Amino acid sequence: MMHLRLFCILLAAVSGAEGWGYYGCDEELVGPLYARSLGASSYYSLLTAPRFARLHGISGWSPRIGDPNPWLQIDLMKKHRIRAVATQGSFNSWDWVTRYMLLYGDRVDSWTPFYQRGHNSTFFGNVNESAVVRHDLHFHFTARYIRIVPLAWNPRGKIGLRLGLYGCPYKADILYFDGDDAISYRFPRGVSRSLWDVFAFSFKTEEKDGLLLHAEGAQGDYVTLELEGAHLLLHMSLGSSPIQPRPGHTTVSAGGVLNDQHWHYVRVDRFGRDVNFTLDGYVQRFILNGDFERLNLDTEMFIGGLVGAARKNLAYRHNFRGCIENVIFNRVNIADLAVRRHSRITFEGKVAFRCLDPVPHPINFGGPHNFVQVPGFPRRGRLAVSFRFRTWDLTGLLLFSRLGDGLGHVELTLSEGQVNVSIAQSGRKKLQFAAGYRLNDGFWHEVNFVAQENHAVISIDDVEGAEVRVSYPLLIRTGTSYFFGGCPKPASRWDCHSNQTAFHGCMELLKVDGQLVNLTLVEGRRLGFYAEVLFDTCGITDRCSPNMCEHDGRCYQSWDDFICYCELTGYKGETCHTPLYKESCEAYRLSGKTSGNFTIDPDGSGPLKPFVVYCDIRENRAWTVVRHDRLWTTRVTGSSMERPFLGAIQYWNASWEEVSALANASQHCEQWIEFSCYNSRLLNTAAFGLAEMRSSTSTGEAPSLGSSAVPVVWTGAVWTLPCTATVTLTSPSGELTRDC
Repeated sequence: MMHLRLFCILLAAVSGAEGWGYYGCDEELVGPLYARSLGASSYYSLLTAPRFARLHGISGWSPRIGDPNPWLQIDLMKKHRIRAVATQGSFNSWDWVTRYMLLYGDRVDSWTPFYQRGHNSTFFGNVNESAVVRHDLHFHFTARYIRIVPLAWNPRGKIGLRLGLYGCPYKADILYFDGDDAISYRFPRGVSRSLWDVFAFSFKTEEKDGLLLHAEGAQGDYVTLELEGAHLLLHMSLGSSPIQPRPGHTTVSAGGVLNDQHWHYVRVDRFGRDVNFTLDGYVQRFILNGDFERLNLDTEMFIGGLVGAARKNLAYRHNFRGCIENVIFNRVNIADLAVRRHSRITFEGKVAFRCLDPVPHPINFGGPHNFVQVPGFPRRGRLAVSFRFRTWDLTGLLLFSRLGDGLGHVELTLSEGQVNVSIAQSGRKKLQFAAGYRLNDGFWHEVNFVAQENHAVISIDDVEGAEVRVSYPLLIRTGTSYFFGGCPKPASRWDCHSNQTAFHGCMELLKVDGQLVNLTLVEGRRLGFYAEVLFDTCGITDRCSPNMCEHDGRCYQSWDDFICYCELTGYKGETCHTPLYKESCEAYRLSGKTSGNFTIDPDGSGPLKPFVVYCDIRENRAWTVVRHDRLWTTRVTGSSMERPFLGAIQYWNASWEEVSALANASQHCEQWIEFSCYNSRLLNTAAFGLAEMRSSTSTGEAPSLGSSAVPVVWTGAVWTLPCTATVTLTSPSGELTRDC
């Protein structure tokens, strides 16, 4: 009943905010558009123009034969929330798309790739020309422009596409912060006391750190959302008290490389101590620490940074720099109030109401033979190149240029996370040196390289004192071409010879001989050449967040894949899912093993870790022995029924949960306590037989109150007072254990 109530409360909170509710948001959006809203890179004929690219239309869109980078683009005229995409082949033909990529954005020169669950950017399309294939997106993005990039199509035909988009109009209230400003929202009654809360907004930035949202109360309650190292951190506490033993602070991290200048959607749903933390459709569910259930906030909530005296109460944080959209707190759109300059909003600095961040123009290198070739100024005595790049790959060709007058070549490569420089000239030993460290971390890095007569210099990220200068007998004459990201095939035709693999990642701000390369001209093939690249988008994503490797496996990623290292986890497989060890001693017996110490994994691929036990293997059965820390004599004095002696057992190599899992999987388990009592009744019984043996020590055995998968021996609790005490065993959690 409580879960039903939670659902109803959160539904009311979301659907009540203007422009925020999207239940029933499933309108077909392409059909009603005018023809001018449908565009394409090219078209095969008038009958396959983009205006025919509507579901169930009489034709379909097809690009011209030989189009190196075909795409279909939809202008929805204003921002919409998109929840599904559907495709269909061209009518009555052999033309359909089998795989495609979906790009979206607020403008035509800045695109965001849509990643499905598992960080896969490829959508499967059609298998014939008539059936409609619909994909319901795992999270609903917002955009005005949609671009479909065909990746594969029917080999018996050509590209043919009819498209449907499903969603609804979206009202966007945008706040832009430049790092020196912020706003505060004052609560209507001066305070906020709640059992449930909803925090939601979207943001985009190119900064790795920044405070997004903060509010606090006088009793230690607070909620903070901030970027740290391009990860999103949620800090929350429902308060603390001197009489409450458990601390209330909880911190949860989500995402990675969130400084990619793409919109990211954040939502926090709380009911009592239960929290759902959502980032771009990925949900983390957790329970807050502490004992309280209400969030008590005083006075105001801060967006983008702190205002006024509030800076004194919080450790220093960088203010946010970027755009935040539709800030929702419990049915209140704070961004809308700010745009209308409501009296409950306080401004610090000049907060703008539209995105003023610089629009990047990156190039996405994602193909096996990708490259961009741009012309240079030949026969100059100084070669100067600069660019920015980001990648997860350890290796790749960044730049190749053939020097003029047959003097050799210059090569910049990424190797083991460093930028290696190689200058080869005939009659001279090849000059090689490196700069940088761990540059394959997914963040942007700037490279500046200059070579001229007798010396060369390279600097990374313009860090003072970090440049590398080399003096060497060089003769430099610049060539006619510069190749970024790889060499085209065949190499002999382009005079680009490199043994390095192609670079996979993103580049931007390419400069050759001090001149910024006009990538718009390059994309239009009016300057240079290119292959297997996408312009105005960077498809980097953090494939290790969330970590798909199970059982604490370490995740390492490349541009298009990730690898799990399972060493020391006790598991194997692509995601560390398959256990290395058998589930019980009985399994070892059946495999022919004899008695000894073995590692077992009672829950198989479950969340519990494997642990070491002793297997007492006999002819017809195997006993599993879990040792503990009560193998020595414990003297007990002064016990009574009112104040019994409490002996806690700690198992070696295993937690209580792991021992419980072993017990639950066992056919039989037992545990006993061994007593040595002097002149007393055994277990407070009426018999005094043992009490008459005053000069000797008696030993008794009794079933324990504890639960274990093995015989647990407690040797031996020696009482010098009458043994009328109750001996109680507890689990490490402090709970009274139960009989097996």
